[in-house]
Amino acid sequence: MSSPSRSGSRIAYQQLIERIRRIPGVQAADFTTVVPLSGQSGYLPFWLDSQKPASLQGAPRLQAFLTGPGYFRAMGIALLQGRFFTEQDTIHTPCVAVIDSQFAHRFFPDGKPLGHTITAGFEAFGPCIVVGVAVHVKDAALNDEAVANQYQTYYSLYQDPDRWVTLNYPDASIVVRTPLDAAALIPAIKATVYQAGSDQPIYHVQTMRQIVSDSMSEQRFPMILLGAFAGLALLLAAVGIYGMISYSVTQRVQEIGIRMALGADRRNVLALFIGRQMRLVFAGIALGAVGALILTRMLSSLSHLLYGIGLSDPPTFAVVSLVLIGVAALASYIPARRAVEVDPMVALRHE
Repeated sequence: MSSPSRSGSRIAYQQLIERIRRIPGVQAADFTTVVPLSGQSGYLPFWLDSQKPASLQGAPRLQAFLTGPGYFRAMGIALLQGRFFTEQDTIHTPCVAVIDSQFAHRFFPDGKPLGHTITAGFEAFGPCIVVGVAVHVKDAALNDEAVANQYQTYYSLYQDPDRWVTLNYPDASIVVRTPLDAAALIPAIKATVYQAGSDQPIYHVQTMRQIVSDSMSEQRFPMILLGAFAGLALLLAAVGIYGMISYSVTQRVQEIGIRMALGADRRNVLALFIGRQMRLVFAGIALGAVGALILTRMLSSLSHLLYGIGLSDPPTFAVVSLVLIGVAALASYIPARRAVEVDPMVALRHE
């Protein structure tokens, strides 16, 4: 039999969420016990259907999220199969669960996870029927593709047994989606919470952007350092290429003078010398790209610092190549242009 005080607490929290949802500018809001990238993760042993292992020590682990039905919309988590939780999923209906795509791919290769049951945490959760599959959410880190066996499972906080209400609800976070500036909405949310009870604490208010930034704090300084050294290397390469090519073209002023004295068209002479230098540049860039592809393998231990950038990142290679080509073209054009503008007789006497 349900405890009246605990059942009343559940209703009070759900009424609070309804009031927050009615705040102008709030698109979605609900509770969650785990906010992605916040370091709150916990893992539980589990088994599927009736396949309970003899020992849970060697059982696979899942990452459990206790959330309300509006959590998925608030966090922008896409549904791949089945359905998300609804208001009708309560303590009086069968326990339901939503798994992520990584879980589904690993344990249901046939692509049919719906209808199977999951029991987790020494039977603390379950058996719960899988009713949906959601996209995998980056939780441990933005580059958590490297995290093996991270199987995410969502359970409905509204189905939380009465005995756990006073434990899980007060510790839950409220996630809110809004197109407005967070600073403009937070006072209204605080006022709504205080109206529900002046003793309700509100702390650690953050935007998802701040949480993401905080999760990358350890990588930020090495990334800045790598970026600074990479920028300096690119600058030195550009200066070196400019000086070398400019000097090379300057050494050919007499040749330009001879061609001009023999009646060569200035435009053709300019194109000839620029083209000659650019062929060398393109050959150098091709050799450099091959060398860079080989040397980047030596940086594999630093790949965790470069979120969204692979060891062989085509956009980076393309941008650097274009910068060097532009510098080389400019270094060829300026002295060659200056030379064709000089009187042929002066150019012939140039040493």
